Amino acid sequence: MLIAVHETPRPSGPQALRPSDSENGFLAVRPEPVIRKTALPFARIEIAIQTLQRGGMIIVVDDEDRENEGDFICPAETITAEQVDLMLRIGRGTMCVPMSADEATRLRLKPVVDELSNTAPNKTAFLTTVDHVESGTGVSAANRARTIRELANPRSIAEDFLRPGHMSPLMAMDGGVLRRAGHTEATVDLLRLAGMRPVGAIIEICSQKGHGMADLAELQEISQQYDIPIITIEDLIKYRRLREQLVARVVEVEIPTGEFGTPKVVGYQVMHETQEPMALVWGDLSSADAPLVRMHSSCFTGDVLDSLRCDCGDQLRIAMQMIHQEGTGAVVYLPQEGRGIGLMAKLKAYKLQDEGFDTVEANHKLGFKADMRDYMVGLQILKDLGLKRVRLLTNNPKKTDAFVYSGVELQVVEQVPLIAPPHACRNSYMATKKEKMGHVLPDMPLSSGRSKSEEQI
Repeated sequence: MLIAVHETPRPSGPQALRPSDSENGFLAVRPEPVIRKTALPFARIEIAIQTLQRGGMIIVVDDEDRENEGDFICPAETITAEQVDLMLRIGRGTMCVPMSADEATRLRLKPVVDELSNTAPNKTAFLTTVDHVESGTGVSAANRARTIRELANPRSIAEDFLRPGHMSPLMAMDGGVLRRAGHTEATVDLLRLAGMRPVGAIIEICSQKGHGMADLAELQEISQQYDIPIITIEDLIKYRRLREQLVARVVEVEIPTGEFGTPKVVGYQVMHETQEPMALVWGDLSSADAPLVRMHSSCFTGDVLDSLRCDCGDQLRIAMQMIHQEGTGAVVYLPQEGRGIGLMAKLKAYKLQDEGFDTVEANHKLGFKADMRDYMVGLQILKDLGLKRVRLLTNNPKKTDAFVYSGVELQVVEQVPLIAPPHACRNSYMATKKEKMGHVLPDMPLSSGRSKSEEQI
């Protein structure tokens, strides 16, 4: 798909539909940036930001396992009656006004229900509906545009709005998409990145071909017809995680061990998340050009129970022994149980494996990808430790790719194998990691028997 975006400063299409300075009374006109065309299926986040900065409209798509929908989004401070009309005619969903918690508090907009009473599937935080006092009946596109703009006006006060009304404000969660991957949070995050007021207009895009929501193919048709770029919330999350400092040191303490010397344990907190990763550090990292490093995802069954279903516990102990013997290096311990699906889900996956599914099929059966892990937190921890070059202890090329493609200035100068002893209990698991997940492992017995998916062919 080709998402065409204007290459000249001359406005056209829905992105040029914006009020004059005298109409909104508080926003200076922004110059039209020059944007190149992209042949990507989704636009870059930078293009979405530039589009919003000039008062344009974008389409934001969430995860197929969540609402699986696309929404029109545009800045509240520049919205026009023409944009409202397009959103209502083409989107046909419920028009809402996402805003930051600070803006909702400033205008004394109360939740429709308290958090404990909110039984909406995705806990959308609806606030009291409003109309602006000078928006007439509040129904027409012009009336709605006026109300939306005034909700974004920093000079507006609570008394400027009638309650109830025809516009539904929504309150975004603090932390944005890093805490809740919803369209409400995406709207506020994007507007903040654009340097605009954290108040937007949003509407779901319903299918023109049926009674459900528009699928991606239909959203792409709308994108091409109206020259509106499409982005994903997933890409926005990646954009923020790459550019923001996610980790902060909390504590450092030495812990003597029986076999691995006395590493220093550095504990971290992660912004907007509850996970508590840590780094085990041996020696003076600044003295080594490229120390050994292990990025290890937590595995309660392997690391603590010494489970033979996987090689995780063996890999952790081998890595710690190698680094201890070398005298300098680090293990970053990330709470990403079960390749990111969590302990209970991993145990359910084990039960499916007992029924004949392999580790990848079991994840898919439970509704997960084969690997749900994200290494950005680990990469930021390594940067915080002052590392620039590492020898990475891993058999997983995708883990090395995380260094290469993350944008973080960390170089893997060598991928060092980490081979656990073979065991009959995990031969099938190891074969699947090699055959389906691309792990670099020595030759081993092929998966015992046929997988469930093979049986069903």
